[in-house]
Parts: sequence; structure tokens; C-alpha cells
Amino acid sequence: MLAGLLEIGSQAPLEIREERLASSPAACRLVYVSDIHLRKGRTSQITSQILAAVSRCDPHAILLGGDLVDHFSVLDRLRSLVEQLSNYGPVLAVGGNHDSQVGTSLVSAAIEQGGGTWIHQASVDLQHGSRVISVCGPETIQQTAGDVRVLCAHNPRIWKTSRHAGYDLVLAGHLHGCQFVAFEYRDRLFPGAVFYPYNYLSHQAGKTRLVVSRGVSDLVPIGWRCPREVVLCYV
Repeated sequence: MLAGLLEIGSQAPLEIREERLASSPAACRLVYVSDIHLRKGRTSQITSQILAAVSRCDPHAILLGGDLVDHFSVLDRLRSLVEQLSNYGPVLAVGGNHDSQVGTSLVSAAIEQGGGTWIHQASVDLQHGSRVISVCGPETIQQTAGDVRVLCAHNPRIWKTSRHAGYDLVLAGHLHGCQFVAFEYRDRLFPGAVFYPYNYLSHQAGKTRLVVSRGVSDLVPIGWRCPREVVLCYV
């Protein structure tokens, strides 16, 4: 029983959590991959797990939600990962606090060299059948007019303002579910929610859904009832 609750290290495959905003079989499938934390010693394992999970999702686009690298020495591995992910669909990326420490310009360059698009201060319209899916970064100024509006962010505290901004879906990571989960109450994970009020998994406010990923990895790879994951969103 312990083996199913406690995870130490990064050996287990990534879970795929589904969030459905649309029930149609023809819905657009967006895979949100956050908090990769590439670093020496575990990069090959992590990238293999991401590629396996994304392949199973059969996505229309892949959204990278920040904290992609922990050291500039693995930027080439990030570029290679984006290059491989691009075989499954467009790759759109934003930065997190760890990426800022490495250098946002360096991280964004690696994304673009791999064939991805850096949208931290921009937005991209994805055509899906007759609908337009607008994906915005956290510092996007221009308002988009897509049929579905998605905010791809890193820190879930952006929910405080974005829940009133007309988005259909807000994606974030950063908190890793606080890694140790005793119970869930009103969509939040405890005891972490005592210290971080946006420690949700999924939460609805009006027409806007917040989804917070527990992430792919962390500095200390240990979790209790808090599996590492990617999130497959049907929109």
C-alpha cells in the first residue's frame, strides 16, 4: 500500500490527469506540461517520461508551463525535448521562477531553436476545425477573441486577477501540490493550502476553470499522495 502512496525519486511513469471543458469527441486536446526542472543526472529519464505521456495523449498542442530548467548546462537538452515534442503538435512555452534564475532569454532561445514558440508576453491562435483556440502567456497585453481562451501561466496566484478576465481555462503549476497531501477539501489540497491559498487541483469560478498541475519533477523528488503528472485538457 505504501508503494502506491509514497513516491521517492522519478522512476514511475507520469500520470495523465484529464480535465474536460468540452465533452465532444472532436474537442481540442491540449497537454499542459509544467515544472520539468531539467538538471544533470535525471534529464534523460524525465524527458523519456514526458515524451511517453505526450504520445499517449495524442495532443493537438503542447503547453509548457514554466520551471523548465534548473541550470544553463541543460539548455541543449531542453531544445532537443522541444524538437521531439514538436512531432506531436505545436509547442508553446512560458517561463517560471527557475527559468528566470537561469536567464529568460537563454530559455526562450532554446525553446525557439527547438521549433517551439515562446508566448510569455504573447498569444497564439490555434485553428481546430471551425473554432479558434487562443492561448495567452501570463504577460499578454493584447486581448484575444478566440472561441476558447486559455491562459498558460506558471504561478497559480495569477488566478486572483485572471478569473475575472474572460478566460475559459487558466493553467498553472509551481506548487507541486506541496508534495505531501493528507486530504482534499473544497478543491484544495491540504495541509499545503494552509500556506498557499491557490493549492488547488481544479476549481471553477463562473465560466472560468483553474487547473493546477502537480508537475513533472521538483528539486526534491519525493511525494505522498501527490503523483507527478501532465494534464490533458479537452477544450
